[in-house]
Amino acid sequence: MKENISIFEKMIQDFTNNDKGSELLDELMQFNLQTAKSIPVRYRILALGFVKRFTYEEVNEKLQEIGCAQLYARNFWEASLIYAYTNHLTFSEWKELEEKCSYAYAEVSSDYFKENNITIAEIKNYLENNSLEEQSDYVTMHQTKYLEVEISKIGDNKTFVNYITNNVNMFSIVREKARYYFCKYLYLYLEDKIENYIARVGDEFGSEEDMDNIVVIKGITKLKRRKYSSKEKREYLYRQAISPKEIFDAFNYFFFEYVSLDWVEVLMDYYGNLKNLPDNQKGQLAKSLRHYDKTLEDKSDDEVIKYQIDKMEKEDEELDSIYSRDGKNRGYQRNRSGENTIRKMIKGNVDIDRTSLICFLIFFGSEAKLSERNQINVKRLSVILHECGFNKLNEKETFDKFIIEYLESEDPGEYLMEEVTRYAIKEQNFFLYKMYRGVCSYDEEFRKIIKS
Repeated sequence: MKENISIFEKMIQDFTNNDKGSELLDELMQFNLQTAKSIPVRYRILALGFVKRFTYEEVNEKLQEIGCAQLYARNFWEASLIYAYTNHLTFSEWKELEEKCSYAYAEVSSDYFKENNITIAEIKNYLENNSLEEQSDYVTMHQTKYLEVEISKIGDNKTFVNYITNNVNMFSIVREKARYYFCKYLYLYLEDKIENYIARVGDEFGSEEDMDNIVVIKGITKLKRRKYSSKEKREYLYRQAISPKEIFDAFNYFFFEYVSLDWVEVLMDYYGNLKNLPDNQKGQLAKSLRHYDKTLEDKSDDEVIKYQIDKMEKEDEELDSIYSRDGKNRGYQRNRSGENTIRKMIKGNVDIDRTSLICFLIFFGSEAKLSERNQINVKRLSVILHECGFNKLNEKETFDKFIIEYLESEDPGEYLMEEVTRYAIKEQNFFLYKMYRGVCSYDEEFRKIIKS
């Protein structure tokens, strides 16, 4: 079962949805090997659990070995699997039980973020209601662990169905703990933006640069029209809605502006002034470009390089005509899928996979001044991942090794560029490239993989 899994595949295999999950397990239990190959490995392990009559602990151990998310007790569908493996149910027995519980799925409704616009005050309210009361720094409740223990104590199906029905509001359709940490660090990021802005401008209007620093908040143009005191500005900003689009753009530029470039573009940048290249470097670059585009095989080195320069300049002009807000946008995505994903993550409409959670936490943590306990370092990130039911950082995994070295680097930005360039020299895209090249609609990509 151990196999090489790409970052993108890891993202997809952590996609949690009770309807799709049940369908996938149904397909797997038909024992069609050809079909099974197209189904994410996480579901193959879950099916294997029924075939081999694994215990709950054994299933989680197998999931952990392959780098998949462990079963999550606050999700309806996964809670039923925890019960099934704990009580050694057959697949057909679990199916019957799951159907009895399925009506409860529709009963779940979030008390948070009901409107399309999401305000900072709502995020704060969500955090306060899901954190330990005695803590002022938003410390997560251990509700997931509590449910896991309670479910493991149940010994018959009727009691399990009653437990689900009577405690419906404790469950979720997504991995709630990942959503909690996403919202927590988003709030700390926004709080830092607001407080820095207030500290800089006080009762004054502030400069355009000051306004640009809080563009992730909607409604800020009102602050340009008349004077507010520092207190009034603070109260006003905390009541405003966030801008998922601007947050996504800031995230994108911070971490993936370079990563999302094709390796050819990275290589062109790496060689610098192409007009003055020595012949040996010119030959190496032309050779790489021919590997990339077979139509260039009959052209000379100079012709190949000129063709690629002209092509990239034309693409840049097209991008500039569409995205003219500033000159920093080349190579990164500015469509609606990103902002919609941010909104869905906060609202709990889509699961936050391990890879995305790691990347967003690094972004929020790097852009905000945080307390020592909340700083995103290797130790803290591993604790968060464990709380969410994900594997801790493991330096033997390619992605995790990169993250560990990135976090421990004296200059993370420079380290990222060096890694991307290293891949480009080998004529490869950086391993995050595939994940982040227009892959923000998890459901759409999930369907593609199932059909392939």
